Amino acid sequence: MYVSRRLKLKALSTMMIVAALTACSSDSNDNDGNDGPGTPDPVAGVDYINTFSDWPAIQSAIAKDPQIEARIVEIMATMSLEEKVGQMIQPELQHLTPEEVKQYHIGSVLNGGGSWPGTKKHATVQEWLDIADALWEASMDDSDGAAAIPIIWGTDAVHGHSNVVGATLFPHNIGLGAARDSDLIRRIGAATAKEVAVTGIDWTFAPTLAVVRDDRWGRTYEGYSEDGEIIFNYGAAMVEGLQGNFDQSHVVATAKHFIGDGGTEKGNDQGDNLADQNTLINLHGQGYYSALRAGAQTVMASFNSWQGEKLHGRKDLLTDVLKGKMGFDGLIVSDWNGIGQVDGCTESNCPQAVNAGIDLFMVPYKADWKAFYQNTIDSVNAGAIDIERINDAVARILRVKLRAGLFDKPKPSQRALAGKVEVLGSSEHRELAREAVRKSLVLLKNKDGILPLSRDARILVAGKSADSLSNQSGGWTISWQGTGLDEAEDFPGATSILKGIQDVAANVTYDADGADANPNLHDVAIVVIGETPYAEGVGDLEGAKTLEHARNYSQDLAVLESIRNAGVPVVTVFLSGRPLYVNKELNRSNAFVAAWLPGSEGEGVADVLFAKAEGGVNHDFVGKLSFSWPNSACHTPLNKGDGSDALFAYGYGLSYQDSDSLGDDLSEESQAFGCDQTDPGDGGTTNVNLDLFTSGQNQGDWVMRIGGPSNWGGTPVSMDPAVTTALEGNEVSVSTEDGAIQFSAKRVKWTDVGQVYMQATEDSEGKDLTPYYNSKTTVKFRVKVNEAPAGDVNLSLHCVYPCLGEVAVGDFMRGLPVGEWTEVSIPFQCFVDDGLDFSNVNTPFLLYSGGAMDLSLENIRWEPNTAADTPDCSSFAQENVALTETTEVYTDGVTDTELFAQPGVWAVSSWDPYQEDASFVSLDAALADGAGTVVDAQYGAPAAEHAAKGVVLFKSAKPLNVSALSKLTFDVKVIDFAASTGLMAKVNCGADCGTGDIAILDSTAALNVWHPVEINFADYDGLNTAEVTSVLEILPVWDSEMRNVHFQVDNVRLVK
Repeated sequence: MYVSRRLKLKALSTMMIVAALTACSSDSNDNDGNDGPGTPDPVAGVDYINTFSDWPAIQSAIAKDPQIEARIVEIMATMSLEEKVGQMIQPELQHLTPEEVKQYHIGSVLNGGGSWPGTKKHATVQEWLDIADALWEASMDDSDGAAAIPIIWGTDAVHGHSNVVGATLFPHNIGLGAARDSDLIRRIGAATAKEVAVTGIDWTFAPTLAVVRDDRWGRTYEGYSEDGEIIFNYGAAMVEGLQGNFDQSHVVATAKHFIGDGGTEKGNDQGDNLADQNTLINLHGQGYYSALRAGAQTVMASFNSWQGEKLHGRKDLLTDVLKGKMGFDGLIVSDWNGIGQVDGCTESNCPQAVNAGIDLFMVPYKADWKAFYQNTIDSVNAGAIDIERINDAVARILRVKLRAGLFDKPKPSQRALAGKVEVLGSSEHRELAREAVRKSLVLLKNKDGILPLSRDARILVAGKSADSLSNQSGGWTISWQGTGLDEAEDFPGATSILKGIQDVAANVTYDADGADANPNLHDVAIVVIGETPYAEGVGDLEGAKTLEHARNYSQDLAVLESIRNAGVPVVTVFLSGRPLYVNKELNRSNAFVAAWLPGSEGEGVADVLFAKAEGGVNHDFVGKLSFSWPNSACHTPLNKGDGSDALFAYGYGLSYQDSDSLGDDLSEESQAFGCDQTDPGDGGTTNVNLDLFTSGQNQGDWVMRIGGPSNWGGTPVSMDPAVTTALEGNEVSVSTEDGAIQFSAKRVKWTDVGQVYMQATEDSEGKDLTPYYNSKTTVKFRVKVNEAPAGDVNLSLHCVYPCLGEVAVGDFMRGLPVGEWTEVSIPFQCFVDDGLDFSNVNTPFLLYSGGAMDLSLENIRWEPNTAADTPDCSSFAQENVALTETTEVYTDGVTDTELFAQPGVWAVSSWDPYQEDASFVSLDAALADGAGTVVDAQYGAPAAEHAAKGVVLFKSAKPLNVSALSKLTFDVKVIDFAASTGLMAKVNCGADCGTGDIAILDSTAALNVWHPVEINFADYDGLNTAEVTSVLEILPVWDSEMRNVHFQVDNVRLVK
């Protein structure tokens, strides 16, 4: 047992400490971790009850232990406020060092999805243990006189220890719900706990107890059912399996997310649950009643709101209900930066959430948790948080650690299962997962009894998911979203569905697209199709999306049609995280199996599809739908008992003994717009958002790209949160960060000229978006300025370049507060007024910067019917600087950097393919020539004649109004005309505005001599002197050879 020296030297008896703390208390419940008022209803018992009139009292299987309670009092009596607040903080693994654990007395750590020791995806078990030991040892170091309190490490082991390569991956909860087997759930919990313990981790954020009411929700697969009874039965079973008796083969469980996360309007992740309290109690509360009765020690607060108020700030539910009426005496942990969504809070400062009853704060990022630490201390000292609330939180944290035996366990690497790699992904656990796969399968169609299949049949296996461990495992697998994985390297020991079939059947051909289907060669085709991985936020079917699988994944239907048209019978195995509208797929299938997201043991599918070698059923289908199945693209919400006509009702599932009369003529009616939208073509107007980049993902056909001098052709930006995309020249780079939700924003850094934009393809044809023009549309996005722009910034919409409409937003961006999110709205009309052809749009968003800038962007979209509520175009106009006197632009260097940019270059090295390359012109903007400095431009010598072109630019930092001036003068000296026929110059005022090219010297002009040049503004009708953006652009004659030309420029002036 590890006890600090301060505790050993303590003279006061436990009873005296108790008496002292009680005397300071204004409420008998304070400091005992049982804070909260209210008279509870009768205790919720073992049986499922959905007729409560109020929140029931829960009698936990883990009763209060007087020795533990005395120990809590003893420890807390030695702790300073700083130590207590440190115990309440849970940073993310990558944002915490052992030294900081000791310095700030940190109580907990988590590793988020896709976070591994040293950021190594393939970290060994020993590497997991090494960091666990380091953090534990730091927490137990009492050399500074602070209390030695073991840190507790939490992880998202939500379908097995799914963040660790090589672990057993069990079916996701939606599949387990179909199994209707509580004992199976208990055994899965116990197996998961053992694998978590192998890596030295103490705590898993499971089970999820969401009652899912709208299948558009991207976390539907994390829920066991749409009905509370299955969740009630499973909540206790999973907690019992995970926690056991808290020996060294078990871990702490979490009941999450309290409460109502599965019932938000339209299935919006982190949205608003508008249910009445009776529904909250008797539907959404069911899993908590059984999980808490089974002894769940932690509860995670939910991101969602209830009736407009975020759960993270609701004292009435967290304290009055959960801790009070329900009697929960464990700890409440916040979700990832969830406190930042509470009104009046940020990720680093939220007294409201502390006062509401959250005990442990998941504040992952270093800057935020350090600020939260100090802000919370300051709030206590200022009286905004009562010290008794802090004491209650710390008492609960200590109670969980003591009950879990963390004070008695040795360091992580010395525990019973630590380092036992044979337990991680063991054959015993994989066999259990295989059993779970078998029991989770639901047979929806079996025309003419085509199943089970003979092992001697000639089998064609097709579909994108047949040999995809990523697709069969889904989100929360190795990475947060389950994306960006290597099939060969990231799933050791796992078995794809294809491999499972090959192990059973004697004659198997694999052809992913089914193009070679032939009834003379194949008796039957097993086609494995479905959704691809996603997790929270990203997985929501929002905007223009519906439940129609054929619309979301058209290639799947194409494979089915190809095989069916070839005359080969089709058995479809459908992988999905929710029920979907699949009438088209059903009509093209002889048999159809809902396989959900089965995880690492794909052979469980073949166990049921195939008969025994000698004939007869090997394993029958026993799975029954725990979700109702939709009959149209927008058949949602759809739930048991709501009177809706589901295609397959809750509880449906055929066995081999059942006959099937479904047929092949189901309605195939489709819908080309979202479930809460009207037809965008109706009357030439629309109310449908044109979503471009939302929830951290590209939307529709639109792809985020970056471009710059090293590749103006465009580089697609990875949507994988772990990947940073950068141009070859690093002019622009893009990484992922948290925005309104986790990983929903892209941080774009410019070091030079470059752009970020949304476009369908690199050579995309334009789309007719006239309905948006007719619907008073606004271009909207959220932006956070991390570093203000150094030069011009333009937002443009393109109608196949050079057709575009543009708004200068540099001054606007410079005026935004640094580090704060702002919603930007610009009327569509502004772009139309500047030249946009709305009937031919191919790039609906392009943000260009002329220099260094650092922005974070999210939620980029066009929103119709909002222009009346947005600023007019003049609000974004750059402030033109009026020059009324002769002004030096460049004389021995740039004279005024506030007005004029440093001389630069635009150059292209190839036209087919188009490739900008500034290196073609070697520019020295301050070459010493003995009398001062000049601009020296030397053109290169690429191999191809006439291909390379380059222009030397003297741009203004802001638009200039030079109407009071008469001309531009400068001196030019040619060192070598090479093969060029002369030099040209121009003054520009934006796209299609300027003097045009003006011949200033021909190739007969004397070399190495300064030639004075002047351009009189009055001679050029195309020049708008009130909007000058480029004071001087100089180049060799465009149609002549530019290679090896060498010239210098000096004494550039705007003259009155």
